[in-house]
Amino acid sequence: MIRFFYSLLVYFLLPFTCFKLIYRGFRQPDYLKYWSERYGFYSTSTKQIWSKRKTLWIHAVSVGETKAAIPLIKLFLKKYPRHYLLITHGTPTGRATSIDIKDSRINRIYLPFDTPGATKRFLNTFKPEIGLLLETELWFNLIHQTFQKTIPLYLVNARLSEKSFQLYKRISFLVKPSLQELKSVLAQTRNDAKRFEALGAKNVEVMGNLKFDVAPPRDTNKQSAILKKHLHLKHQLVLLIASSRRNEEEIILQSLLKLQYKNLVTIFVPRHPQRFKEVELMLKKYRVSFIKRSDKKIKNKPYQFILGDSMGEMYSYYNIANIALMGGTILPYGGQNLIESMAMSVPVILGPHTYNFYDVSNEAIYTGAGLRIQTLDELEKVLPRMLKPSSQLKMKKACGEIMLAHQGATLKIVNKIKSMI
Repeated sequence: MIRFFYSLLVYFLLPFTCFKLIYRGFRQPDYLKYWSERYGFYSTSTKQIWSKRKTLWIHAVSVGETKAAIPLIKLFLKKYPRHYLLITHGTPTGRATSIDIKDSRINRIYLPFDTPGATKRFLNTFKPEIGLLLETELWFNLIHQTFQKTIPLYLVNARLSEKSFQLYKRISFLVKPSLQELKSVLAQTRNDAKRFEALGAKNVEVMGNLKFDVAPPRDTNKQSAILKKHLHLKHQLVLLIASSRRNEEEIILQSLLKLQYKNLVTIFVPRHPQRFKEVELMLKKYRVSFIKRSDKKIKNKPYQFILGDSMGEMYSYYNIANIALMGGTILPYGGQNLIESMAMSVPVILGPHTYNFYDVSNEAIYTGAGLRIQTLDELEKVLPRMLKPSSQLKMKKACGEIMLAHQGATLKIVNKIKSMI
């Protein structure tokens, strides 16, 4: 009965999804593509092709989840050469995220909206042997449909912040039955596992975080050298504002303009590409000297700031940076992925809001791979200290030690689920 009313609500909201896609399409045109997939409609040829395939399915909603899935994708392709891999997404940026491997067995589509009809058509068309939902993707009709069709469905790299836990507790009457229909919940940390268990999940195990197993693209050093040359960076110190969120860029810029730090260049890389223009206008408003990554020709003259308005180059940005200030931590967004920064041996500055990456943030601070600031005024003291060669050496070493200590989640997950394939 609960699921029935949930489904009624989803059907009621379904017409509004068209307006939402069109609205987002004005800022990001890719939202206007592949609508049939979002409503669970597929061509006859698609159904015929996939009916003959042995399929493994991974759902990675956006950029972060897609990057986290890369080690799993590579191991699946190697371990199961006769299987095809279906990767579903929820956002165009997730779908466009490079997975650094070319294989004709990889297919990528949008996951349909969570109506009983759309999810049933999706599963009937692609007939996956097994499904993996990454992180916190709880779609109640989708989970129920896979359970009814006896398709083993796992929540992997599962994480649940205290904030999300409190929210899910309020709708536990809907969350608990769905969690119990999952084959297993493979959590990142013991704290995540405890929260899922408190919501009623069964078969919960701690596997670690897949993001520690993500390796930079093989051509990162080459692409970084090209980027550095294009931006005319030579001996400057580089501060990377990584994956910044709305309103963060301006208050960070205001703080940086108060500092008189010579030879420092700051690169802003907004989290969402549709905000590139917004951040550009902000930089113009303050009349600072800046260039854009997308500029075809850049004059070799002094500048203070760079707008990293490009996709798929995050590792290259990290590779040319001395320090990264993590976006989403200054204002209460919960933080962005700092593991990529540590994978490139770049020390991190974290603001007070890190609930999305609670454990790894605390470990980075404890081991010396990063520092936490409560206000941006602290940058005046923190930056000079972190940019000292001796500090850089110690913090880079700490980054490497954290990465080494936490690798191996990919193999643990595959060994756990292999009996189902």
